[in-house]
Amino acid sequence: MARTAPAAARLLWILASVLALLLFLPPAGAAESGIFCTSGNLSREAAGEQPGLYLNANFSINLPTIAEETLKRGVALYFVSEFELKKKRWYWADREIASDTHSARLSYSLLTRKYHLGGGGLSLSFGSLPEALSILGSIRQWKVAEPRAIAGSFQDYSARVRLRLDRSRLPRPLQLGANDWDLTSDWVSIPISPAVVSP
Repeated sequence: MARTAPAAARLLWILASVLALLLFLPPAGAAESGIFCTSGNLSREAAGEQPGLYLNANFSINLPTIAEETLKRGVALYFVSEFELKKKRWYWADREIASDTHSARLSYSLLTRKYHLGGGGLSLSFGSLPEALSILGSIRQWKVAEPRAIAGSFQDYSARVRLRLDRSRLPRPLQLGANDWDLTSDWVSIPISPAVVSP
């Protein structure tokens, strides 16, 4: 009897530990909140556009529940895409060749029950949040540099992009609580190919 008591206590402790762990795990199928870059590339020029370097990139955006609730209460969320192009220097810090930012506003209308995405003079409406986030995370033919920005060896240059929530544009009472929202992607390197080098 004395020997079985510690074994039973140990078994109960293990079961309690497993139960506690399960309580802190996200539900099955739930996506991790955050912003993640899934692809990106630079092209020399876009059809029908002025010569230049154009960025295409895709981000997966998964809003935490608190951000979705804030959006549905009528608070707009502003997202900023950031791009940097640098020339590598072994003797000093890399030299910035070009940089650019682009802002987009995501909002929800209680009247129409639609999500609205605006930026760059465009305004689009969506029936669901996943649709709006899919377009928000899709960067297409963004002119980020002049056509002669990359000259010489393409291996001497590095390009990177990220997408983030601009917390500074939230109402002041929400800015402190929004520190817990992990809505900034990592800086992601964009491949540079010989095709984008200026002749």
